[in-house]
Amino acid sequence: MFVSVVFAIVAALIYVGFFADYFFDRIKIPDSLILILLGILFGPVANMLWPHSIIAQIFNPAAFKQYADIMASLAIAVIMFETGMNLDVQRVLKEAPRSFYFATAHYLASAILGGIIATLLFHWNWTLSLMVGFLLGGTSAAIVISLGKRLRLDPKTQTILELESTITNVYNVVFVLALLQFLLTPNPNWTVPVRDILSAFSVSIVFGILVGYGWEKVLKNLGNRSYSYMLTFATLLLFYAIMNEFGGNGPLFALVFGMTLTNLHIVSPLRMVNMIQLHREITFFVRVFFFVFLGVIFSPTISPAVWGFAVALSFISLGARYLAAKFMEIADPWRLAILIPRGLGGAVLSAIVYVELTAHGFPDTVVNTILQVVSATILWTNILGAFLVWKYLHDHPEIESDTLAATPAPSRSQ
Repeated sequence: MFVSVVFAIVAALIYVGFFADYFFDRIKIPDSLILILLGILFGPVANMLWPHSIIAQIFNPAAFKQYADIMASLAIAVIMFETGMNLDVQRVLKEAPRSFYFATAHYLASAILGGIIATLLFHWNWTLSLMVGFLLGGTSAAIVISLGKRLRLDPKTQTILELESTITNVYNVVFVLALLQFLLTPNPNWTVPVRDILSAFSVSIVFGILVGYGWEKVLKNLGNRSYSYMLTFATLLLFYAIMNEFGGNGPLFALVFGMTLTNLHIVSPLRMVNMIQLHREITFFVRVFFFVFLGVIFSPTISPAVWGFAVALSFISLGARYLAAKFMEIADPWRLAILIPRGLGGAVLSAIVYVELTAHGFPDTVVNTILQVVSATILWTNILGAFLVWKYLHDHPEIESDTLAATPAPSRSQ
């Protein structure tokens, strides 16, 4: 009976994830929001109202937290590998100046001001507060790119939006993991942790390029042999583990490995497209269950300070995006400004932060608050972002009619 219920729930979650993704463009409600709310229903709500039910036993928040390390590591490896595979270096260099400016201005403003607010609200030290700020500084590519298509952004602005999400995703990993390592290796001589961070990043970048180049050769020699993608996925997991155990940085390796594979152009374009599509299927599966996981470990009784942080950061992000778009003289900067939802990248990194801080003896109140801050911010920015897009389309019906005539098919990864 128990196994049958588990299988039925897994199937139901995949169905919900698929249809939430499918109808996203029509109902304008991000699929991440639906999945997190479903996790809250199955997790804390079921455990509070029906503590002896099978659902409550399966979605026990305490049990889920025990597997946070594995889930987070798998999710971040999958996400960063797909980010790298979708990163066209030539296109980035061509569109880099405007995209880099917009991404950097918005990200740093949101992250630094968010860190200041975290210090004031939670009385943490500056390193921990800034890490949380950087954790939530970037937007979710899967959500904002789709919303951008709903708003009928012109091609150049849509390109800026897509590259912004990629750039801020890289910023998330680099800054958050650097600050985490700095936090976990306190030393009177600040150059020691900085040197360790630079060393880890250098090793990961070099190995990402070398392994990517070597694996391209392997794929070419394999020809059309079956299961070559599964070997690629195994190679990703193997070297991710090696990087983490021997002083490197697994997420950065995954990013560079994916980027190298798709930009060397040794393997035929058709085969690479098939590989990217297969990886997107895995990313979809991981994304569905990670957002549900985030809902399961969510506490409905979080403090007003946590909600205050989420609200403050959302309006900081809104203002920073508007000012950056205005400065760049983008037509109707509000259309770019209201795309503020946070998503999977921050959620996964928060789980990694949770595991590392717990392992190093940080108080439960601190690490649990970080999880709640991330969960509340993702929830609030998705709710506010969806409302702002609805309001904008309601006030500009000509855009809504044009959108309904189009059939966008966005790539979802974060």
